[in-house]
Amino acid sequence: MQTEPILVPRKEAARLLGVSTRMVDYLLAAKELTARRVGRKVLISYRQLQVFARRDHASPSRPNESTSVPSSEGGDQ
Repeated sequence: MQTEPILVPRKEAARLLGVSTRMVDYLLAAKELTARRVGRKVLISYRQLQVFARRDHASPSRPNESTSVPSSEGGDQ
């Protein structure tokens, strides 16, 4: 029987979730995930990763993308 780790480093958390370490950093900054510091290491609970992976998540919007559609009503004609 293999035991699961209690805490994993950011790189391993990213691998387990199938995302980049930068995305893990974004999730930490957005408080979607929480981390523990042990010395200089940033560690994330393995159980928390499992719970996070089971939830549905909205697609993150990118600030550079425009969601408005130009209006074709009267304007500058």
